[in-house]
Amino acid sequence: MSVRVKIAKTAKELDDVFHLRHQVYVKGEGVLKGIISDSSETIFDRFDALPPVGNIIAYSGDEPIGTMRINLDAGVGLPPDESHDFTEYRERIVEQWMRTHNTPPRFGSAGMLAIRSDWRNRRDVIHALLKMGAGVGKTWGGTHIIATPSARSAAMYTRLGFELLDDKFWVEEFGDFIQPVAGTFEEFYNWTFGGLMENERFLSAFAKRFQRVILGKGDTLFKEGDPGHEAYIIDTGTIRVSRTTSGHKGESTLAMLGRGDLFGELSLIDAKPRSAHVTALTNVELVALDRDDFMCGLKEDPAHMEDMLELFAARIRRTDELIAVLHGSGTQRMDHALEDIRTSAAPDRKRPDMLLAKIGLVEFAQNAGVSKSEAEMYLKVKKELDEIEYNEYRIWFPISKAPEVEDPEN
Repeated sequence: MSVRVKIAKTAKELDDVFHLRHQVYVKGEGVLKGIISDSSETIFDRFDALPPVGNIIAYSGDEPIGTMRINLDAGVGLPPDESHDFTEYRERIVEQWMRTHNTPPRFGSAGMLAIRSDWRNRRDVIHALLKMGAGVGKTWGGTHIIATPSARSAAMYTRLGFELLDDKFWVEEFGDFIQPVAGTFEEFYNWTFGGLMENERFLSAFAKRFQRVILGKGDTLFKEGDPGHEAYIIDTGTIRVSRTTSGHKGESTLAMLGRGDLFGELSLIDAKPRSAHVTALTNVELVALDRDDFMCGLKEDPAHMEDMLELFAARIRRTDELIAVLHGSGTQRMDHALEDIRTSAAPDRKRPDMLLAKIGLVEFAQNAGVSKSEAEMYLKVKKELDEIEYNEYRIWFPISKAPEVEDPEN
């Protein structure tokens, strides 16, 4: 089942955040008993009501499985200030920042990270929560982050580039050891969106409105004919875009997409059904934008409209090319499918001179919308031309080498 990570907006989503904190911290770990708000088995404090604040929540189906909170300092301090004195750090950052900027730094915090015990081995879920927080805080204008995580999870923050500010210490109210850390929203944001900058304008225009979707290998995101209301950018993994073709058995592959690729964007401007199937070929994480959020973003800042028109025009031209291939001959479809596979192939650790795609003969035939025998004849020809190697389960592509230049002295 897919996992969806979003900013809690409705009363139910906020209730889920507060109840999940209690379930994880009090019932699960026996900590934070000193800040239970009431007898309703919830945990919340005044920082949940002081803007700007974003409570992020992850759902598996309808079940809440993880949450975290992002705050920006509105002049009354931040949650970590309640348990540690960050004055020295803040003064150091202000002095450094003002040397090169005309405005003071803006401090924020990341905390209240609570993951249900049966999901703690899912790093993709934890990372998706953190990535959502990074995008939101950067969009708000945050420059630096402070946090007081449990000492047990401080190592995770340091792996993300945070600085340890002090040794761990016991906080009686929390019933736990905590360890103060600090970092920058810039580094946090780059970790989140690094490698996706091909769609930088799209990402920066709607960063605070995105959700994240996590799929397992083989999961279907949507099918041809399903209602469409979201566009996606692939953060990690590979997906297959395919369509049922009349006159051919099975489906033809329109594209195999990987990190940084955008798809489904036409659903942001119309309400028509999906025109293709999308399936995860590996574990996949997507950045998702809903049509309503897209329209609200454009109304807030109409200057983004020109960028979006350019983006959609380029994508429509690409769609026209794919349609031409789809209605072409079997050889054209196989050429297209093989090129898509080559593009998604990765270096083979056992054979450094080859790229490896973990796709075999049957799947190649399905991708191209041809029979297995047609696909095998085609691949045999490509192998004889030394363009590929293949077996029932793998396809290899030689890594192109620059031509050798003759030594003029010889």
